[in-house]
Order: sequence, then C-alpha cells, then structure tokens
Amino acid sequence: MIHVVEGDAKDIASIMPIMSDAFDPRFGEAWTAAQCLSTLVLPDCQLLLAKDGDDICGFAITRWIFEHEELLMIGVARKYQRQQIGQNLLSDVINRGQIAGREKLFLEVRDGNPASSFYLKAGFAPIGRRKNYYKSAEGISPDAITMFIDL
Repeated sequence: MIHVVEGDAKDIASIMPIMSDAFDPRFGEAWTAAQCLSTLVLPDCQLLLAKDGDDICGFAITRWIFEHEELLMIGVARKYQRQQIGQNLLSDVINRGQIAGREKLFLEVRDGNPASSFYLKAGFAPIGRRKNYYKSAEGISPDAITMFIDL
C-alpha cells in the first residue's frame, strides 16, 4: 500500500533515480541533487515521499509564499506510473495546503507534456504561458504553461 510521508535532505539521494527516470532528458526538466538540497534548506519548502513499504516510488517538492503554495516538482518512477501514485501525491499536497490555509496551488508544466492532462483532470486551470521556456538538444523550445487550482 502506498503512503505519503514528509521527507528531508537525507532523502535526496533516494529520489535522484526517480528524478532521472521520470523526466524526459531532452528538456532538462530534472533537477540535480544540489538543486533539490538548495531548495529544501529554505524554510518554506517541503519534500513529500510516496512509499511502497520502504521503497520510495515518487516525490513532490513544494514551497509556500504567503497564502499560495507552489508545486515545484512531482515525479513517479516509471514502474509505478499509472497506479494513482501521482494522484496520491497531488492530493496530499492539496490537503496539506488546505489545512495550512493556503488559497491557491500553482505549478508550471511544459507545453506538450502528458502531465498537462493529469493536472487538468485534477481541476487545475491554465492562467499563463512563458514563451520558449524549455530548451531541448533538438532545438525545440516549448512554452511553460502556468496553472493553478483554488484550495
């Protein structure tokens, strides 16, 4: 059974295989361990881990600013995808935001990323676009789509 728990800096090494497995390397979306660590040292950031027993199968990194929460990163190992783990992580992020009194949850997703439909089904609405935000080795420069949901 999958359960979501809070993680911390000591868990960064455990999420790095998921980071490289879950994100398309063509677009440079995966973070390095140093980027994860530098985010988690900020007081308003958190790491959530989806665990199958002792195995970490997914994660989410969030931060809050005033009354808003931002989903910075969410990833699920490929062998665990399509098993509601991403939904469990997202639901947990939403629930924690509601309990903390946040008003909105924001995120950005690459235009064309299949995760866009996941967020739309969860109730997120697109509100902005960063033109040519992502860069690929093939010279493709998709936009970043900003989305939000009321909590």
